Amino acid sequence: MVLEHIASGMYGMMIVEPRDGYPTKVDHEYAVVQSEFYTKLDPQKRKVEGQPLYVLDGERVRTKAPTYTVFNGRYNGFVDKPLPAKPGERVRLFVLNVGPSNTSSFHIVGTIFDRVWMEGNPDNQQRGAQTVLLGSSNSAIVEFVVPEAGNYVMVDHHFANASQGAIGLIAAGAPAGGGETEHHNIPATAAPSDPVAVKGKLAFESKCLACHSIGGGDKLGPDIYGVSKRRNDAWLGKWLKSPEQMLQADVDAKTMLDKYKVPMPNQNLSDEEIRQFVTYFKWADTNLRPQGQEQPQPAAPGSALPPNKTLSGSPGELNPATPQSAGGTKREVKGK
Repeated sequence: MVLEHIASGMYGMMIVEPRDGYPTKVDHEYAVVQSEFYTKLDPQKRKVEGQPLYVLDGERVRTKAPTYTVFNGRYNGFVDKPLPAKPGERVRLFVLNVGPSNTSSFHIVGTIFDRVWMEGNPDNQQRGAQTVLLGSSNSAIVEFVVPEAGNYVMVDHHFANASQGAIGLIAAGAPAGGGETEHHNIPATAAPSDPVAVKGKLAFESKCLACHSIGGGDKLGPDIYGVSKRRNDAWLGKWLKSPEQMLQADVDAKTMLDKYKVPMPNQNLSDEEIRQFVTYFKWADTNLRPQGQEQPQPAAPGSALPPNKTLSGSPGELNPATPQSAGGTKREVKGK
């Protein structure tokens, strides 16, 4: 079937530029291909060069539950080897989401796409976009100017996908003395071994990391580390269920609003989702070992799985293999 073929790596990118080119001149061009992997341990327990073999998981493929979502075939590949650029340079990215089944919300934190050409067609131009939504098989060309020195994170803004590896860096010369990565949504912790806490972690990364950290200090809202020791379960449940009602009568809620100035939005969480959040907060408060405010914070030995083994609330193996390469290309053209 086509589904299994694409999930096994039968894809690539072909770039066909307009006869007269594009209206802008760029300093760098890169191709970024997003794809999904669906893996499980080989039932026959075969090995390749001494390492366990992983094969296609048909159940994951059919239920759209990838083990990994990656750029250019490698988990966190552009974190390990960032794409280079310099402040003031114009960068052009050819972005393709091959799927086979999920959408991509492509975003680079700290920049604005001043030009977007959907499907690479100059007639399909958008201006001033921060995120580009790509269905399976959709593509776009995005351009931006690096505003200043720093590390800029490109990410699938569907953060469950980002936590599975759809994340990378554009290294544009960090300021002297280092500098914080221009990104607030790199996963904050490893994956808890408790499956309920895993679901809470994924929900927290998807809904909350723009305003909160866990052990990384205050942001728009308070640092969540220690919240289960500061508040009891009943208070947390009411706050997560209906923060606007809490702000009308609860003294502690009013004090937080006075301090942070931004009211917490109602996320319309179910009782089960609230339980998952609270379970994750308790896991973090029990097992994280904060060391300064650098993220991610380390967890106590044996209390967590590595981030690449996050289940994303889907069926399958607890320890899937990390994909190393499966198609995808990167190219750079200087001085165009």
